[in-house]
Amino acid sequence: MGSKKSFVVYTAWKSFFELLDDPVLVKELLFAVFSLAEGEEVVITNNKVRTAFNAIEPTMKEDLEAYKAKCEKNRAAAQSRWSNPDGMRSHADAVQRDGDNDYDYVNDNDYDNESDNDIDMTVMSGQDVPTVADVIEASKNRRVDMSEEEAKAFLEHYYGDLKGEIKGEPIRNWRKLLKSWDNHTLVEPETVMGSGYEGYQNVYCRLPVEVQRAVDKDQEQFDGMLTRATARRVTELRRAV
Repeated sequence: MGSKKSFVVYTAWKSFFELLDDPVLVKELLFAVFSLAEGEEVVITNNKVRTAFNAIEPTMKEDLEAYKAKCEKNRAAAQSRWSNPDGMRSHADAVQRDGDNDYDYVNDNDYDNESDNDIDMTVMSGQDVPTVADVIEASKNRRVDMSEEEAKAFLEHYYGDLKGEIKGEPIRNWRKLLKSWDNHTLVEPETVMGSGYEGYQNVYCRLPVEVQRAVDKDQEQFDGMLTRATARRVTELRRAV
């Protein structure tokens, strides 16, 4: 259980520590509790400490077993997703908020495929229509890493496909769309981690726990897909290795 970074302490345990009535014994009990939580050998030399520990141990073991079962369940679910890539959704939509309580649906193909047609500006007279340079600069100010191709895809979607409108209303502040575009645009996980068992074993299993959780959350929420933000984290970690 070395990867577990925390455990539950119950208020009912206070009485066990109070009965020891000796800082040295309290310290020994604390070390015993931490050793159990970290999967290390428990060393106890005092009978009073042993009695207190015996009262605490069953609850801790029950919690640790529940945690282990949860980890195994998540691991099995993740491995199942990677071992069955054909079951993943190849085409998905994700909700994006523009900051003005309007919603829009962004298709992952809109992001990845650049249109050869110029954006029709005639339907957007009077609007603050950004350029590619405007989008890239605004992205930097919002700490969103957006390439020129991504900026073009952003403009093509909002000012090409949607003609500068969301639900029939003109886009009032396109800059507020940048963060949600990065967080909710979907990509195939195979593009950053590979496919099948090799992708699971060689990439997913080597990711930090918090990134694995982000991958699991994305795939559960978006039917096997990853958000662009999570995909970037995985890519950056792979480059750092």
